[in-house]
Amino acid sequence: MKTFRSLVVLKRPHHELWTIMRDHLVDFSGRIADIEEVREIDRTVDVDGMVHIVNAWRVQQQLPAVVRAVLKTDEISWIDRNTWDSRTYTCAWTIEPNFLREHITCFGKTSFVAAMGGQGTRVIFEGELDLDQSVLRASLCSAEKLLAGSIESIVATAIPRNLRGVVEAAADFELPR
Repeated sequence: MKTFRSLVVLKRPHHELWTIMRDHLVDFSGRIADIEEVREIDRTVDVDGMVHIVNAWRVQQQLPAVVRAVLKTDEISWIDRNTWDSRTYTCAWTIEPNFLREHITCFGKTSFVAAMGGQGTRVIFEGELDLDQSVLRASLCSAEKLLAGSIESIVATAIPRNLRGVVEAAADFELPR
């Protein structure tokens, strides 16, 4: 199990950044490096006012042949399922990748906290990634096994970096009038 945590401070009030991230992700996702598409699949609001959103993500990265062999895919994409709690300005989420789905568990929480005297937001992104190495290694050749060992670290680093790009794009997004 690999844990990760990232902190980003942006000059945008937390309630605005929160609303943009929750309600306008699809609108500004084209401005995020390496993101090909974010598509909202489902949105529901429960009786407590919690907003539940399911998004499909696709990125524009070419994978080396050995990585494609390990992941058994040419495309990196995932489904994120998230729950937005307006009482605490937090978003609980899970990520379901299109590759090795049965061997990867990834979940966490993003918190939006007022900063800079109310003029900014501290975004705290934390989660856990678990890649079942034993099942994965059983079907790989020796070169692929070496790569498989580092996939968990690579992904655990890429997820917070991706979030940074997303929240920076959100902070620059102009809300429709």
